[in-house]
Amino acid sequence: MPNPPPRVVIDTNTLLRGIVSETSAAAKIRLAAERRAVIPLLSKAVLDEYRAVLCHASLRERFPELAAKEVAFLIKRLLFVGEYIRTPHARFEYERDRRDQKFIELAIELSATHIISSDEDLLSLMQSPSDAGKRFRQRLLGIEIVEAGNFVRQHGATLNLT
Repeated sequence: MPNPPPRVVIDTNTLLRGIVSETSAAAKIRLAAERRAVIPLLSKAVLDEYRAVLCHASLRERFPELAAKEVAFLIKRLLFVGEYIRTPHARFEYERDRRDQKFIELAIELSATHIISSDEDLLSLMQSPSDAGKRFRQRLLGIEIVEAGNFVRQHGATLNLT
């Protein structure tokens, strides 16, 4: 019996990289999500951040492919193939960067296997001796926080990401 697909929370910067650089590891993950090789996990708070960042005027000037219509289409595709919860009931106080809290709470609520991020605050939780790091490891046994490139190296062959 094949292993179930990884259940991933994709942070906003990783999704942005996956849109603007078609050859990047982040793009491979985005495309894998679109074909359900990985299951993207979503919440209202995460989708709101995706929309706010990806539709920001300064980014649209730099990256014309981020037109509001294309962003809306991408989000619809992710909702179609992913799992969505409006508001996670799980709570995780993360004083160091409250903007990352929504990703952690979503990972807890929908039993993520991975958080894919390039954010050092999130990446550091895996080994941090801080209270937040200890609480994270206790509540999310077995979850990995990894950069997109590391995820592709670890799972590329089995998920046909290469």
